[in-house]
Amino acid sequence: MTTPSPSRPVCLFLVNGLGMGNSTRCYAVIEHLAARGAVVHVATSGNGLTYFQGKPDIASITPVEAFFYRNARLGVSAWRTLFAVGKLAGIAGRKSRQIDALLERLKPDIVVTDSEYTVAPMRRRRIPVAAINNSDVVVAECRDGRPVPRDVRSHLWIVEYMDYLFHRTMCDVVISASAQPHPPAHPRIRRVGLILRRSVRDRVPAQDVCPPPSAVRNVLFMLSGSVFASAVPMSGSHLPFKIHVVGREGTNQDNIEYHGKLMDNIACLMAADVIVLNGGFSAVSEALALRKPAFVIPVPRHAEQFVNARTVADLGIGYVVNAQNVLDRMAELWAANRWDGFAPTKPLTGYDGAREAADIILETIAARGGPSIAEPARSRP
Repeated sequence: MTTPSPSRPVCLFLVNGLGMGNSTRCYAVIEHLAARGAVVHVATSGNGLTYFQGKPDIASITPVEAFFYRNARLGVSAWRTLFAVGKLAGIAGRKSRQIDALLERLKPDIVVTDSEYTVAPMRRRRIPVAAINNSDVVVAECRDGRPVPRDVRSHLWIVEYMDYLFHRTMCDVVISASAQPHPPAHPRIRRVGLILRRSVRDRVPAQDVCPPPSAVRNVLFMLSGSVFASAVPMSGSHLPFKIHVVGREGTNQDNIEYHGKLMDNIACLMAADVIVLNGGFSAVSEALALRKPAFVIPVPRHAEQFVNARTVADLGIGYVVNAQNVLDRMAELWAANRWDGFAPTKPLTGYDGAREAADIILETIAARGGPSIAEPARSRP
C-alpha cells in the first residue's frame, strides 16, 4: 500500500523507450504536472534514457528492461512478436522485480504507463495506474466500415485489439488522445486532445498558412527514432528544395543534410515548410498542429501507423505515401504547383491533451485519497 506524500503528489512514469514518441508525449504531460507541484520520477529504457537525461522537472530516472516488437523484412511482424512470448515473459519477470524495488523506494501516489505492461506490482500495492494509450481509437478506426489492408489485419487483432482489452481491464484510467472526437468505448477511457510538447503547443499557428509548392525551401524528413524507421532512398538532385533528414545518418550532398538522431528537433521542425514522417502518433500530432503539409510513410503491417496516416489524409493536411514513391509524389506536386486535396482544418479535439492528461492524473490521485492540487488559471484557450 502506498504512503501518500503529505503535500505534493508523487508520480512515477513508466515509459517504453523503443521510439521517441512515447518519451516526448510523456514529457509534455510531465511539464504540466511539475508546474502544478507534482514530484515526477521516470523509469524507461533505450531512447528514453537519453531523451529524459538532464530534463528539468524530473526527480529521478531509472533504467528498466524493455519490451519489443519483432520485425520482418517489410515491417513489424505481429506473428513473430507473438511467437517471442517466452522471451517477453522473461523480460516481464525481471521488469516486475525492478518495478517492485522502485515502488518500495519511491512510494508513488500513481504510476503512469506509456506502452508498458507491467502492472502487477502496482495492483498488489493498490497504487492507481493511468495509461497513456489510444489503441481504442485504432480499433474504432479500423472498424468504421472502410477497408483495412490485409497485411495490417494481423497486427490489428493480435496487438492493437489485445492492447485495447488489456488497458481497459488492467488500468484504472486510460488517457486516450485523438485528433477526432471518437466517443470512448469504455468508462475507464478518457478522451483528450492532441498531446504536444510545450515548445510545439506554443507555436501552433492562429490560422492556416500554406505556401504553394513553388515557395517551399526546406523539407524535413522526420523519421522514426525506432528500429522501424523507413529507409527512404535519397536522391534529391532533381528536387528544387533543401532536404533535412532527422533520425538517420548519411553523407551530406548539395541539397541533402543529415542531422542524425536529435533529442530536440524543434529547430528543424519549425524551419520546415513540409514534413515527411513515419506514422507514429506523437509525430503526426505535431504535424497536424503546425498545419504544415505532411507526407506520411506508415510502417508496413502496423495498424496504428496505418490509422494515423489515413487520419492525416482525412483531415486534409497531407498524403499517405511509401518510402519508394515519396520523392516522386513530391516532384509531381511541385511540377503542378498545387497541393491536391489539401484542405486543412483544426483537429476537432484540440491541442491541449497534455494539460488535460495532467488534470486526469491529478484527479485520479485525489479520488484515491492522495494529495490534491488546486487547478491553476489557464492563460490560453
